Amino acid sequence: MKLKVLTDKGGYLPDKYAKYSTIRKAGQPVISFPIEITEIPQSAKYLALSLIDYDAVPRTGFPFIHWLAANLPTKSIEEDFSSIFPGPQGMNSWASRFYNLDDPYVVSHYAGPNPPDNPHRYTLTVYALRHAMNVADGFYYNDFRDQLVENVLERVELVINARA
Repeated sequence: MKLKVLTDKGGYLPDKYAKYSTIRKAGQPVISFPIEITEIPQSAKYLALSLIDYDAVPRTGFPFIHWLAANLPTKSIEEDFSSIFPGPQGMNSWASRFYNLDDPYVVSHYAGPNPPDNPHRYTLTVYALRHAMNVADGFYYNDFRDQLVENVLERVELVINARA
């Protein structure tokens, strides 16, 4: 599989999907970016994805999960997919007890990059799956990982930069 995400001239995720987005909920950017996915294995029944900020560890103490989605169609992902996808999406790190964000939509959908101090690198991972994951809306990352065991045909990662 191959992934492609459009970036601006500086190599960063465009502002409309990240920190400088004008469309926000509970202070977070919520318009998910389009993802071009090619060379998907023919036997794949579904896709799943995660978007994780490992550069957040020095500040938060843990990698920051920005988006989890399962049982996606085996095609490219359009802009703002997170808001229209009827399938299961998982809890992001805003759901953590370490934050005081009480917006059910924001904690269980795409919450875009919002690096506080320096540019960060975000790891987008897309998985081609043999069968649907047995998860419901609001699942957690540990359940996501458990459902990947013996279900992944192929996995691909892309690092996406976002400006502070």
